[in-house]
Amino acid sequence: MDDFDYDYASVDSIVDFSRELTGKSLSEAAWHPESIANVRNRGNLGSLVENFFFGINPGNSPLPDFPQANLELKVTGLLRRSNNQYRAKERLVLSMIHYSSIVGEEWESSALLRKCRLMLILFYLYETDVPVTQLRFVLPPMLLNLTEQDAEVIQRDWEFIRDKVRSGLAHELSEGDTFYLGACRKGAGGEGEKLQGQPFSETKAKSRAFSLKQPYLTQLVERHSEFEASLVIRAGQTIDEATRARFEPYLGMKTDEIAQNLGVSASGKGFWRSIANHILTDSGKEPIELKKAGIEMKTIRLKSTGMPREAMSFPNFSYTGILDEDWEDSSFFERIERKFLFVVFATGADQIERLSKVAYWNMPFDDRLEAKNVWEETRRRVAVDASNLPLSGENRVAHVRPKARNRDDTELTPQGTKLVRKCFWLNQKYIRDVISAL
Repeated sequence: MDDFDYDYASVDSIVDFSRELTGKSLSEAAWHPESIANVRNRGNLGSLVENFFFGINPGNSPLPDFPQANLELKVTGLLRRSNNQYRAKERLVLSMIHYSSIVGEEWESSALLRKCRLMLILFYLYETDVPVTQLRFVLPPMLLNLTEQDAEVIQRDWEFIRDKVRSGLAHELSEGDTFYLGACRKGAGGEGEKLQGQPFSETKAKSRAFSLKQPYLTQLVERHSEFEASLVIRAGQTIDEATRARFEPYLGMKTDEIAQNLGVSASGKGFWRSIANHILTDSGKEPIELKKAGIEMKTIRLKSTGMPREAMSFPNFSYTGILDEDWEDSSFFERIERKFLFVVFATGADQIERLSKVAYWNMPFDDRLEAKNVWEETRRRVAVDASNLPLSGENRVAHVRPKARNRDDTELTPQGTKLVRKCFWLNQKYIRDVISAL
């Protein structure tokens, strides 16, 4: 888990990390085995996102998918209307209804709320005949709190379902009973379906689950898609000027003071990124202007020596795939061609960290040629011996080293061996020189 670039105990960090999926498919955002590349079952996409994007495997736990953050993950499909607006493809299933236990529950301590009180919902565009790993996530992630959004109606719906089970009428449950929270069918259907017992009746009932009804979910989607966080660029301002105006009041301030002023929880790898997003937009979301421009924000932390605390990593490459690539088709090329927003936090001689610099940057042409040399040398060496790849001392700009979940996160090499997965990194000294020149 620590090898993924987020803190699984921090809601802000998880949400910020999930934004990396927006506008991409799972195949574009995360490595996954080739064996699942052509999976067609849409029901698998949520599990694949858990496993390969977030690096979690919650199974059928009654706890949320991110238990330390009390955050449940949901992945659901959208359809595009003729006016290009989105609507929910189907209801959003939340959790099974357990007839034997719900009769003893109250809303605030219910199993449903224990698992689904706070949900991170990711939306993909449903397309027929497209493998699930290539379906594109088309909206920013949504945080939904069942005790805040239309809470009274949802609570009354839950209580109606519970009371019907208490009355021995689980077999009569219908989605028409309630308004927003439904009791949807969840069994195999047909005459062969195995029915469930219920505590106050001899009549067995079909399996059902709590769900947010399709029309209700569509309303949430419509409301969510209308809102985009913005830098709020004033007349005559450039994106650069609007960004600087946002950060100006905080330059030189202690990191923990900024976090306290903005209400950012101080924990995890996503802490500094969350601070930057809260400065950039009143909502703490990534600005739409950066997304439209394809700008990638990087938070960089400097030691008191001026050296970055770590090198800058890029997506993993495939040992076998790189042999079939051209430089300009590679993910490394695509990334270093981008414009970056560097948000720099520096530790001073007093060992106190402060917000130091903010600047847009793109890699100079000569440095891109150096990066190309590293990529070409990597491809050449992979074909001969994938265990011997360029180190940081061999090139002033970039090098190759592992970026894996653990030592078991390996991939097949052209030599038929398995090696831990690797990616390209910008050298620490190179980043130091770039930052000092900003």
